Amino acid sequence: MKKITFILTFLFTSYGFAQNVSTGVVPLGTGTGFTVKFDVNGTTNKVTMTMVGPDDKWLAVGLNVNSGNSMGSSGDDVIIYHGNPGTLSDRNFTGGFNAPNPDSSQDWFLDSNTTTASGVRTIIATRDRDTNDTNDYDFPTTNNTALPMLWAMGSSLTLVQHSNKGGASSTLGTEVIATVPEFKVYPNPTFKELNVEFPSSIQKARVAVYNVLGSLVLQTELDQFNSKINTSAWNSGVYIMNISTSNFSQTKRIIKQ
Repeated sequence: MKKITFILTFLFTSYGFAQNVSTGVVPLGTGTGFTVKFDVNGTTNKVTMTMVGPDDKWLAVGLNVNSGNSMGSSGDDVIIYHGNPGTLSDRNFTGGFNAPNPDSSQDWFLDSNTTTASGVRTIIATRDRDTNDTNDYDFPTTNNTALPMLWAMGSSLTLVQHSNKGGASSTLGTEVIATVPEFKVYPNPTFKELNVEFPSSIQKARVAVYNVLGSLVLQTELDQFNSKINTSAWNSGVYIMNISTSNFSQTKRIIKQ
């Protein structure tokens, strides 16, 4: 009986730990066009951040910081996008009015950085749920966990005094992740050519490829009958491919030999 109870307890604990939770899209300020969303995958222990804002301003989000604490406490976690070409920087508040300090380990991986003709930037980045860095917020997988945030936005891409700031409240709630069609990209690693295999339900898709510095290498549209990409001119290294339709997008890591 004790053995059965132990197994049931273990299964229940494992199930709870493997929850997927999300803040949903959190508006940062009124009329700023600045939003952020954090998705926590309890199975892979990965966090995906989607940050959307003006493409001509630096953007910052402080995690687990109450809105009344206008500059955060020393060591509080903050993520900043700034510069041209842009950099996503993992930082921590100083507890004063100085610019946040860069962490010794930069744990956010920039998956994609895209802008539209209307001046909207979308950043998608991932990191481990628990990075073992004392300056990083450990994302829980527990449903209904409050996640207060501070946010700030500059008047330009240069990281100087902010022109707009505030606080936001959010809750990490259980998220039901819909099953979406999966694109297959091969061979990976690639030498001369990539094949993009479409799911039967998708006829065409937009493809954007970035190098590790976030520079756009390729932007094109593919379909079921035109789904090959010539990679022979690419430098050896790691690339990020974003495949998107009007309903969803997928990100692939590509290695060029």
